[in-house]
Amino acid sequence: MDLKTISIPVEEEFFDKAIHWAAGFPFSCVLDGNKYSVLNNPFRSIVAVGFSQIAEDNWEESIRLKRPDAWWFGYLGYDLLKGKFDQKNDSRPVFMDFPSFCFFEAMAVIERTESEIRVHHSSPEDILLSIRSHSPLPEVFPGLKLDFESASSKDTYFSNVWNVQDQIREGNVYEVNLCQYFQAKADQDGLSFFLNQNKAFPMPFAGWLKAGDLEIASGSPERYLKRDGDSLISQPIKGTAKRGKTPEEDIAQKQALLHSEKERAENMMIVDLVRNDLARVSETGTVEVEEMFGIYSFPSVFQMISTIRSRLRNDLDSVDAIRSSFPMGSMTGAPKEEVMNCIRKLETHRRGAGAGAMGYFGPGNEFDFNVLIRSLFINHSNQSCGFAVGSAITIDSIAEDEWDECKTKASSILSLCGSSWEELTVDR
Repeated sequence: MDLKTISIPVEEEFFDKAIHWAAGFPFSCVLDGNKYSVLNNPFRSIVAVGFSQIAEDNWEESIRLKRPDAWWFGYLGYDLLKGKFDQKNDSRPVFMDFPSFCFFEAMAVIERTESEIRVHHSSPEDILLSIRSHSPLPEVFPGLKLDFESASSKDTYFSNVWNVQDQIREGNVYEVNLCQYFQAKADQDGLSFFLNQNKAFPMPFAGWLKAGDLEIASGSPERYLKRDGDSLISQPIKGTAKRGKTPEEDIAQKQALLHSEKERAENMMIVDLVRNDLARVSETGTVEVEEMFGIYSFPSVFQMISTIRSRLRNDLDSVDAIRSSFPMGSMTGAPKEEVMNCIRKLETHRRGAGAGAMGYFGPGNEFDFNVLIRSLFINHSNQSCGFAVGSAITIDSIAEDEWDECKTKASSILSLCGSSWEELTVDR
């Protein structure tokens, strides 16, 4: 499909109408940077729709054959490169039964900037009229009270933390991102959840994806990887602190995170891992750390974020950049292959889309993907939904503190579901 573009001045309610309009398609996606002005330009504000899924049989060939003007939206699952990391014979259930690769080609894309709306379609005037005639979003979005169940107990989590530390003492790993999984039997509406989430906890890499029976509502603060021309940028998060209840507590929490030797060590290990990942596909001497240990404020947490940039070699492409750096270091640990084997032995599920990346491949060589954290995964085929939380385990980790960090990370999703950490982590 040859796409044409028209631009109009920003109209009140137009983007909300576009979201409501998009919900009627079998494949749709909303991305939102929520007007954050930091982090090297977060997600563009985009609504996209399509009618069919791109086959996952050969994702590399599919990406390389993408037409230069095409937009693809979807996610890369954590297990995408299972052959590379010897994960083929993993018999654990896949979290929420999500496949390892899911994209659709957009037949229409609507972008919102500060000054204009851009409509990309073969007949953009028709799309413009269709959206203008659509009803706006309702002011109140219904939600379900979700009764999540934990896949493992607190005692099991503590045991896993200590197991990781034994592996560190033996010299097998240095840092492992260990996840816990929570599921509920409920047919939640993903768009309603996302809209509530995006209003209460706006994040720079937020997004909603519908692909047939599957939905993802993501309130992610983290970028996995962005490509703009030959420039690559990755912004791993390692280091989390909850916001204070008063301005004074807020300042104290922020300073404590900035000066925490443990959090800085975790962040530095992942920065080194990302630098090595990007160095394999980048021009010699172009990998640089633009910012180290940046502390960023979000509605419920502070996050320590570092920024690494490089220039992709001119004989390589987007597939090479992804193969070199995926799954992202912040969701594995170091060294990557040994850590992934450790994760396979300790976690109850294969991660599937959890700990993967959601975003788009745009016209030319552009792509931008978040990290699928702070995200709710919904599978309508079995009327279930779930989420995962994790933290980085090092030799200095204290199991109770890591447990509390998981609680902090889960709070935004749980607060929207009428649930609490204590309700879903009862020992069994």
